[in-house]
Order: sequence, then C-alpha cells, then structure tokens
Amino acid sequence: MRLVRLGDAQSAVAADVKSALASWGGGDAVLGGVALAGYLPPGRPRPVDMLVLLPNAVVVIAGVDLPDPAMKLDAPLAGQWKIDGWPLVGPDPNANPAAEALGVAEAVAEVVRDTGLPVRLVLAVGPYVGQVTQPQLDLDRGIRVLHPMPTTLLAAVRDVAGDPPACTAEQAGGLLIHLCPDERFTTDELLAEGFPAAQAAAPPAPAKKRRRWLPIGAAALLGALAVGSVIAALTTGGPSPAAADAAYTRVADVHDGANCAEHAYGDVQVWLSQHPCTDLRRWNYRSGDAGVAIAEVRFAAQEAAVEFQAAAAKPGGGGVNELVRERPWPGGPVSFDNAAFDSNRSGGTVRLVETVWIGRPSTADDPALVALAKRMLKLALS
Repeated sequence: MRLVRLGDAQSAVAADVKSALASWGGGDAVLGGVALAGYLPPGRPRPVDMLVLLPNAVVVIAGVDLPDPAMKLDAPLAGQWKIDGWPLVGPDPNANPAAEALGVAEAVAEVVRDTGLPVRLVLAVGPYVGQVTQPQLDLDRGIRVLHPMPTTLLAAVRDVAGDPPACTAEQAGGLLIHLCPDERFTTDELLAEGFPAAQAAAPPAPAKKRRRWLPIGAAALLGALAVGSVIAALTTGGPSPAAADAAYTRVADVHDGANCAEHAYGDVQVWLSQHPCTDLRRWNYRSGDAGVAIAEVRFAAQEAAVEFQAAAAKPGGGGVNELVRERPWPGGPVSFDNAAFDSNRSGGTVRLVETVWIGRPSTADDPALVALAKRMLKLALS
C-alpha cells in the first residue's frame, strides 16, 4: 500500500492507523491500494484521518480518541457508547462519536459516486480497547469499530472491501488526480498496488444499418418496446431502458411500526430520532433486471412529513435502510449504492424509492432507473 500525506491527523489514534498501514509495505503483497492521510472531503470542516482507495472499495478510516483505555467498548452507530459498562459522555451528552465519521463517509461517497465503488467506514478507537461489540445491523452495513492493530485493521479492511476488483489502474489514476491534484501516479505504480489493467474494448456489434436509421425511426418505434430495447442496447452499449419495464414482482415487505430511527442511517437517522414517525413499511420489488427498494414513512403531522422528505432527498444526508441491508435477497442486488432516487408525499405519508440494476453497475442519473423510480412512486402497494 502506498501512503500519501495530504494533511494533518485529526486524532491521536491516527498515528496507530498510519503505523498499521505502513507495516503492510508497498505493493499488493499484503493488500495494495493507495492511502491518503488527511484528505479533506468537499463541504466538511476537517480532514479525515485516512482515506484508502482499493480496487474494489473506498475505505474511510476515522479516529475516535477515548478518554481512557478500555477492556470492552459497546459502540452502536445509533445510541450511546459504553466503556466497560459506563456511558461515554463528551461535550454533547447526546452526540454519538460515529456521527461525524458517518457524515464524512457520505461526503466521500458523493465524490467517488461515478466510479461505482462502495464506500465503507472503519472507526479506529484508542488509546487501547480489548474488545469491541457492535450491533449486527451496523456490521451488515460494512462498518467496523476496532483498535487499529496491524492484523485487526487488515482483517477489517479486507472484510468490508469484499468484492473482486472493479476499479482499473487507469480509472484509479483519474480518481486520484481529483482526490489529490498535487500527487501523480503512473499506471505501472497503480498496477503494482493491485489495480487491474483495463481490458481491451470489445469490437462494436455489426449494426450499422440500425445506427443510420435509428434517429429517423425512433419516433415511430415508441410503442415497440421490445424492438426499441434492442436498438438502444446496440447503440449505447448500456442497460436497456425497457429492461425495467417488466411486470413488478414483490420480493419482500416488512412492517416496522414506529421504529423509524432504528431502520435509518446518517443525518436522516438523527432527524428521525428527534421527530419520531408513527409508522414505517418497506418493500423490495423486482422489475425485469432492476431492483427496487421502497419505504413509506408516516407522521402524525403534515409539517413533519414535509421536513422529512426534504431531509431524505438531501445528497449525502442518509436515508432509510433498504431491506437488503437487513435480510438477504437471493438473486437480487447486493446493495443500493449509486441508486436512482425519487420521493413523493401525500399528507403525512412520504414514499421513498431507490432503483438499481441487478448484476451490473448503476448510476443515480441513469434515465431508465430514474424513469422506473418515478413509476414506482405511483404503484399501488399491498
């Protein structure tokens, strides 16, 4: 792993993080990747201790300095932390030490969104902690809290990164120019850090005749979705807009009652803890080769619903957990990262919709996914 210093550390435990990463050595014999110390995400007041770019994920490592060493730390993302059974109290008794780190991770996710890489969060706690316990929901979201020994930090980063390489050396180089303009990385250097080489592009499909008459015939084919989908796939090489026009199949639904904050994350979770809802229902649907996550949140007052809809629509502000975070969906999407999003409101009820492709990369501005999200806002749910 290559270490690059961009700014000052924000925590005392950051020194342990840097030592752990340095012990892995350069190249990908142990892990690979590029670690940026002191990276400042846009819109955030302070840098993050470490941002790690891997071929398959971006890992934000944020330090949390505890007042004393601990044998056991209870560290939920929602709720009060406890050290050896005693509540951890800071300047703000209601503040969670993870709150700022979650905001940083959301800001980083916005920066790298176009890459399709998932963003994971590791909270490094010190000066020493013997054992850390976390709720299973937090673990399922790819968030780890630990004391940063070289072996434990390495295991955690490998665990949350997960999937096979997705970011090539060329793509990583382009992203790093954006993240740290004053540093330069050659393709050979990034190949040595485990980023795969870009594959040669496949030759174009022999569809020259269709390419010539597609602009003329497109208007006449608006009603012919099957033919239009083939033409679109040959012309753009991307997902077919008609692939999400199939009949909707309900995969799962859960009635959570008034436990809204428990099933939310980020700033939305904080908002819901201060403005409780009266009811929450969540669904997963499949439409062709697209996955859909729907949440309906009800409030006693219409004014609260208006505020909630605005909070949920804010980029990087968190949201309601999709069901795939809490229960498996065999054959469905593994996450709703980079999903298209839309919402509507009727009285005191707000509906949130997210849509992604299954088995292929998604982007928030994909026209087909955006159109599907708008249609799902109108779907009668049972």
